[in-house]
Parts: sequence; structure tokens; C-alpha cells
Amino acid sequence: MPSYLTPEETAQQLKVEVPEILLLIEQGKLRAIRIGSNIRIPEPELEKLPVTCAAGPAPVDSPDSLALETPPENTRLVATRTGRATFRVSGSIAAGAEIWPGKMRYPIKFPKSFMDALLAHFSEGEVAVGGSFDGPVRGSLGEFIQQKLKTKMNPAVYVAALLIDEGYAHSERRGYIRFRSKKEVRARK
Repeated sequence: MPSYLTPEETAQQLKVEVPEILLLIEQGKLRAIRIGSNIRIPEPELEKLPVTCAAGPAPVDSPDSLALETPPENTRLVATRTGRATFRVSGSIAAGAEIWPGKMRYPIKFPKSFMDALLAHFSEGEVAVGGSFDGPVRGSLGEFIQQKLKTKMNPAVYVAALLIDEGYAHSERRGYIRFRSKKEVRARK
């Protein structure tokens, strides 16, 4: 029986960010299994990565050649809540946004309808960020994102940082953000 790795262990072994591993899984470039809310990667799958993730250009007529996205020129850098890293963003909370966590080549897309639903759901008050990939805290921003976007990834830490950057929320303690009222948000703009 093969040995299994968590997304975090896989990311550490490959020296990349965890969201990149989860994106590879979603794209079908890295096979994984789900046991409850846990994702596990069979160790032999890592040996296939040189083929499934070849760095050479895709042939022009390949469907993958259309999937390679470079961030538009209008992206900006936003600092994470800890300030230890930055990520690229195009758009905004109000208009819908695309977020490139870490060194990811592909954005995570948050349509305007999703952002509107997020703001309506978390209208005011403190909420857990819920940044765990395998099981975000119940009622957290991470759980909301995974349920509404039907994604295995959990970009809650990036969405939380964008909410703070744009004045929709602020951080008073580790692992939580506090949403501002609509009146406070309007006053800050």
C-alpha cells in the first residue's frame, strides 16, 4: 500500500505553497483522494509531476495552452494579514476579484455575485477566518468560500486580507476578522 501525504506535506516536499498543490489536484494534474474532509496524495503520484506539470510550453493547439493565464496589467499587490507575504489581485470586493495566491499561475476567481453574497452573509461582527484546508471552522469565512464556490481550495486568508485592505473588515486578533457595518464602510471611502 502506498504512503499518503497531506497537501501541506506535499507542498513542503515540493517547496511550493499549499494552494498550488490544491490547484494541481483540481486541474487533475495531481491525483488525490478525499477521506471525509481530508485530502491525501498517494506518494507515487509525485513521480508523475514531471509529465503532468512539464514547464515547457504547451503546443499551440493544445487546450492547456489556452488555460495559461498571466495576470492582467491592472493587478496590485496586497499584503497578507500578518504582513509577511503579498499576493496579486485584479478587481475588488465590490466588482468581483481574481486572486493569485503566492506564486500561482492561475487566479482564483471570485465573481461579483459571490462577493455580494459574502458581504450579505457576514454583514457585521467578528468571524473566524477558517484558513484550514482540510476542514475550516464551522461558520467561518473559509467554510463559506468552500461551500459557495464548490472548491477544495481554501483561499480564506487571501479574501480576509483583501477585505481588510479595502476597508470592509479589520483584524483585532489572530485568526479572526471583524466586518465593519455598511455605514462604517461608506464613511471610510
